[in-house]
Amino acid sequence: MLAPAAAQATLVYVRNPNKPVVWIAQNNGSQAHKLAQGSTPRVTPNGSVVVYENAPTSGGNYTPKLMVTPAAGGSSRTLATGWRNPFVFAFSPDSSTIATVLGPEIGSEQLVLINLETGVQRTVAKGYFSAVSFSPDGTQIVYGRSASERYPQSSDIYQASVSGGAPVAITHDHHSLSPLWGPNGKIAFVKQLEAKQRLYGPKNELYLMSESGGSVKRLTHTKVAPLLQGLTPTQWSANGTRLLAEFGGEDTSYAVTVNPSSGAQHRPGSGQIGLGFVGDALSADGSTILGSTGGFEPGPGHNVVTVPYGGGKPTVLARNAYEPDWNR
Repeated sequence: MLAPAAAQATLVYVRNPNKPVVWIAQNNGSQAHKLAQGSTPRVTPNGSVVVYENAPTSGGNYTPKLMVTPAAGGSSRTLATGWRNPFVFAFSPDSSTIATVLGPEIGSEQLVLINLETGVQRTVAKGYFSAVSFSPDGTQIVYGRSASERYPQSSDIYQASVSGGAPVAITHDHHSLSPLWGPNGKIAFVKQLEAKQRLYGPKNELYLMSESGGSVKRLTHTKVAPLLQGLTPTQWSANGTRLLAEFGGEDTSYAVTVNPSSGAQHRPGSGQIGLGFVGDALSADGSTILGSTGGFEPGPGHNVVTVPYGGGKPTVLARNAYEPDWNR
């Protein structure tokens, strides 16, 4: 049985990139302690369970596994094997189900739904995936899928019922990916633009659409230099008035806030912590961004911090740490 929901919000992160260890703490960084050896931790919305990638062992071939352990401490168990793309990942709002991709080191992936308690899996689709997101009521998912690995991706966004049935394409332009289902019937997603004009590939711009794929509206107009990709949506606030995104590309990843009404963009914390603030999560009330300093590549200069959404001084929660997540 899964552990009961935690009384307070829970923070998880990783230390020591050479031999990564998952740590757990209260959401203000207090009462920190080691939880398991591994990386890429995620905590369920109710704070009761943490999943993570197992740590490589010396010698032999490494098979990445999706592990699960109670947040309160206890034995870990393997939930799935072949977890090679942990960044295509979402919890259902009720904390019962994971949506993620499994597959071989080379070749097509499977988008699966996994019951956290029983480990039962259901394959939703096969291909190459950019993101997956649950509807606010947990009955549907949306995901970006392309049939091949070629770049630029020929990708569209699909919707599928958690209870079963054939997925339905809700975009048809072959340039749409990375959907993020938000409140108020809106889905934020990426369109790849200007592929023919840009020497090194298209740029990402954020768009909004309805849950059925209609009412498509361009949200952002972003300057994207060569070798950079642009914006990808990260998390909505619970009321839909704030949106966190990440600006990425070669050797580049930093947090950007986006106004869902106007498309206006802002670099939170850039005056306080430099250019390397990676944004990992947004609090439900939209007031606070959780992330890490030091840029996109794990190293000793990373600290897990929070930054006010509207700008202001960062607060350090854990030093020499990275890959944070919380359920705040």
